[in-house]
Amino acid sequence: MYCSPVTSDEITRIIYNFPNNKVPGIDNINSKLLKEVSDIVVDPLAYIFNLSFATGIVPDLLKIAKVIPIYKKGERNLPSNYRPISLLSIFDKILEKLMYKRLSNYLETNKILYKYQFGFRKNHSTSQAVMEVLDKIYQYCDNREVIMGIYLDLQKAFDTVNHSILIEKLAMYGVRGLVLNWFISYLSNRKQYTVLSNCKSAAESISYGVRQGSVLGPLLFLIYMNDIQYAVTNAELKLFADDTNLFLHNSDLKKLFAEANDSMIQLSEWFAANRLSLNLNKTCYSVFGPKQKTTTKLKLYISDKEIQNTESCKYLGIFIDCDLKWKTHINYVHNKLLKFTSIFYKIRIKLPEDILRMIYFAFVHSQLLYGIEVYANTTSNHLTKLITLNNKLLRILQKKSSRSHTAELYKTYYTLPVQLLHNYQILIFMHKYVHHRFKLPPVFCEYFDENKLIHHHDTRQKENFHTYVVKSEIGKRAIKFKGSTLWNNLPTDIKITKSVLLFKHKLKNHLLQSLE
Repeated sequence: MYCSPVTSDEITRIIYNFPNNKVPGIDNINSKLLKEVSDIVVDPLAYIFNLSFATGIVPDLLKIAKVIPIYKKGERNLPSNYRPISLLSIFDKILEKLMYKRLSNYLETNKILYKYQFGFRKNHSTSQAVMEVLDKIYQYCDNREVIMGIYLDLQKAFDTVNHSILIEKLAMYGVRGLVLNWFISYLSNRKQYTVLSNCKSAAESISYGVRQGSVLGPLLFLIYMNDIQYAVTNAELKLFADDTNLFLHNSDLKKLFAEANDSMIQLSEWFAANRLSLNLNKTCYSVFGPKQKTTTKLKLYISDKEIQNTESCKYLGIFIDCDLKWKTHINYVHNKLLKFTSIFYKIRIKLPEDILRMIYFAFVHSQLLYGIEVYANTTSNHLTKLITLNNKLLRILQKKSSRSHTAELYKTYYTLPVQLLHNYQILIFMHKYVHHRFKLPPVFCEYFDENKLIHHHDTRQKENFHTYVVKSEIGKRAIKFKGSTLWNNLPTDIKITKSVLLFKHKLKNHLLQSLE
């Protein structure tokens, strides 16, 4: 890997790209002052950073972190229930951003990162990760196969990264010479102190782990986890940073469990070699498929300890039921939104309409939207309670009676009901596939087949996507089938629109018209 020189313009862009033009440690800095500051410090910083890259040395003063423990859940007096977030010097952040850009470009250009690693990567998201997994499950179910989803929870994964192993992996992926020396220097002689309730601890040395809150930390962790793709020989692991998940399928349930136990042995060996440990209390598995095949006394083990079988498991913030009806997640979202009923009654008479609309999108719409491509892929009967609650919340904020037409509620706020919002999100994905495929993860780049590639007949449907025959209703829920069908049925003037914003506008208007 070659580390290109740093330019003054590059540093200036980084400074101006801090969120809301706020430099860490300096509040409410205006653009004029920011320009004056950057004009003074940019050239000296460029010299120092180039010297760091040229010598392979990171100054020790840039390696001191202020750690703020952020409470997660559980008992507040247990240190294990807190996440350590590192606050770093602004100069360290700029230096890390410069190296991050070079390392990330090198990894992506050479296609080094695992294709099923969706965490901390440009054009990758949790919703895409879940959608890809569920699409495979629907297809296997359509073939009358049984699927096992194993959800592995790594314990303090970021904090237990072994520096020696990380350096070896960097070298294995082509990071050598001065750049490797720079990373050795970056990881060595690190210190941190903890601040809690205005109390400050003494600075202590750190000999392992990558910092949560740093710029380079997440990318280095992806490199550390990257070769786990070779740990299991009979399946492809699905990753989102440290979230490690395995999905296996087989028409024979006994063979499926045998394969799963073999995979657990292989993974256990990889975790031990890389000095990572599992939290067995949070590790679980579910079985999907024909009901008559899922009743069994078979067990799944890792390191001679039994893994818990569960009817529903949380995967990247979405609860997946083994019957794929999404009742648990729908109830979860419903319960989160239910509390707003009384709150909205109280505030609707005190706030103007534009603020009430903003509140709806901030607290209700955002909750509905996350993962809607997946959880709303079910029957209207299962979605009824969520649809009814959403209608009620809209009526409260818009001060409408229970007899008011639901179509007007959505048109007033220029939004969509749950079922149409589901179609809307899938069609946005399809639009990206057609017109902006480079913005999708590599696993989706050849996901659909066009009719003109299947046959050479000059028909009106030659520009449409090919829809394959499915054997069951559950097969129709796969994005390969449903996405193709929804796209093919769109009016041509919407499909040919390349602009994302204009496409969304036309699509939403088209879907709103269907409410009439």
